[in-house]
Amino acid sequence: MNFLAAPVALAAACFASLALTPLIIQLATRWGVVDCPDGRRKHQKAPIPLGGGVAVALAAALAAVATIVGFSDASLGGSRLASGLVPAAAVLIIVGLIDDVLTLTGIYKLLGQVLAVSILVYSGFQFESVSVLGWSVPFGRYAAPFSIFFCLGAINAFNLLDGADGLASSIGAIVSLTLAIITWSMHDYIDSVACLAFAGALLGFLNFNRVPARIYLGDTGSMLIGLFVAAVAINCSIKEQAAFALAVPIAVCAIPILDAAAALVRRVTTRQSVFTPDRGHLHHALLLRGWSVGKTVGFIAGLTAMTCLGAIVSFFANNELFAILATLGVFGALSALRIFGHSELRLIASHTRALGRRVLRGTPFKRVAGRGKMLDLENAVHLQGNREWHNVWFALREAAPGYHLVGLRLNVNIPHLHESFYASWTKEEQSGDEPWRLQLPLRSEDRVVGKLVIMGDAARPQTLQEMQSLLEFLEPLEAEIERLIAHVPAAAPVTPAPKVRPVAPALAARR
Repeated sequence: MNFLAAPVALAAACFASLALTPLIIQLATRWGVVDCPDGRRKHQKAPIPLGGGVAVALAAALAAVATIVGFSDASLGGSRLASGLVPAAAVLIIVGLIDDVLTLTGIYKLLGQVLAVSILVYSGFQFESVSVLGWSVPFGRYAAPFSIFFCLGAINAFNLLDGADGLASSIGAIVSLTLAIITWSMHDYIDSVACLAFAGALLGFLNFNRVPARIYLGDTGSMLIGLFVAAVAINCSIKEQAAFALAVPIAVCAIPILDAAAALVRRVTTRQSVFTPDRGHLHHALLLRGWSVGKTVGFIAGLTAMTCLGAIVSFFANNELFAILATLGVFGALSALRIFGHSELRLIASHTRALGRRVLRGTPFKRVAGRGKMLDLENAVHLQGNREWHNVWFALREAAPGYHLVGLRLNVNIPHLHESFYASWTKEEQSGDEPWRLQLPLRSEDRVVGKLVIMGDAARPQTLQEMQSLLEFLEPLEAEIERLIAHVPAAAPVTPAPKVRPVAPALAARR
């Protein structure tokens, strides 16, 4: 294929996107396919049209087909990317549009993603083997399940990343350009033209999606980026003679993977649904530092460019080390500087220690300074915000022995205030009976902002009387929560290190 095909595909897609996006804006506005502000999670001043993914898909498809037909003798019908990706993308676009209009629950959206990915995988897009640190790992009969898992991970990683004006579009364009370089060097010109067309469409769309956004990608666009990236990565592995280095696609998608993995850790370790929204993502962490949206997007795009550069060097040097170092370097820097990921690492560490203690049954989880006294399993992490939830937790924890409790768990999740707190305590020695369990929703202004789970010793003869006394003790809890929520800090919110503070007066007064 003529080298001129590359800039032609990029430019044609960009111009097509510039022409199609205003039309999509008009249609989405007319049909009411808009994202309306709600004062909680969505703070834009006016409704913003959705469906940007449709403009990107149409622009990329038109430019890619025109370029391939004009510059290549190859048949599109024989292209695996065309025969497998097009039907899968069509299904995913339909799912995304339905979600943009009707707001699907997480499980139904996941089922739609599984359907789209299954079409892709069973049309031939499967990792047969990958290379991990020089070791070839053949998948055999597990090729399809692993490939489905990889595609679902990519789709949801980009979907979760789409939380700031121009962010997913910028990251998607950088990743697509990186894959275009890799596929062109493999003489896979059709895939390379498709990547360039996709990047051009995203760059053209970015003119309308940057701050202040006039249209959003919507779930249609963000999920489509993930599907496209996964399909190209798998296709590259199929065309490699040797086992494909898994570190290369991981480095290319390092930032979306980090963001999605951190969200999964937060939700699983704090025993929340994986579909529970929060404001703990990378762009939220930067915005809470007082950064502008433009600076935040530029910084994350720069990190993506660094990991993509590591992937390119690894590919040409045939050495995974560069991709691994670039990825670990970015992850390590973000965590060490307490920008992102440090709270999730604390959660992982505390749960690992707790698990180890349960297995070994002899290693203390925590000791009281200076006394050497072994305490029960306890963990408290302020994931986000600066309200003094530790006061509430300390009061509950101090009162637990008096009510013969054997376990406590406090979850606070208030996305619109950027507040998230998790704490748990389990008594080391318990009776053989199954403890009674009480779950109380925590409310503020008719909204559930968290939950308190209480476990007590079922072997006690006066359980009902003790439960009644406990409920009386807990009466001021909602008032204390309201007080904390109403607090307006003088400084910008930060993520403090967990520490014990004095007992909350409102709760201590009941004792």
